Amino acid sequence: MAKAEKRTSRTRPTRDAREVFLEHLRKTSNVSESARVAVVGRTTVHEWRDQDPAFAAAWDDAIDEATDALEAEARRRAVDGHEEYVISMGQIVRDPETGEPLKQKKYSDALTTLLLKAHRPEKFRERYDVQQSGHITMNITPDDDAL
Repeated sequence: MAKAEKRTSRTRPTRDAREVFLEHLRKTSNVSESARVAVVGRTTVHEWRDQDPAFAAAWDDAIDEATDALEAEARRRAVDGHEEYVISMGQIVRDPETGEPLKQKKYSDALTTLLLKAHRPEKFRERYDVQQSGHITMNITPDDDAL
């Protein structure tokens, strides 16, 4: 792969390779994987980014779009939840009347907390408020050995 990357980094980029890279980056936000799909090396796409401001802006937009999709999925899982089979003693529990596997809705408290901290940090951020009551005594001497 190193030889292929070296060779592709010296060739003039094709419009198609850039479009393939950006399209995949928009879906995944994964630079390495997007470069592989576009059949170019990571070095090549970073050179494109460094040399072409329009490509760099499109790269940033693609990352933003992928991150928005990821955030939407996190929100969906936190708010709408997802169904899981009910398991008891290692077996799927079935409805006694229909025999169908029972499912229950699960929600992600961790995702809910993460989203609240991201969108309302003033209200949900971690707070470390240290207050000291009482007297503090300090001995200040010119020589550390005197302590």
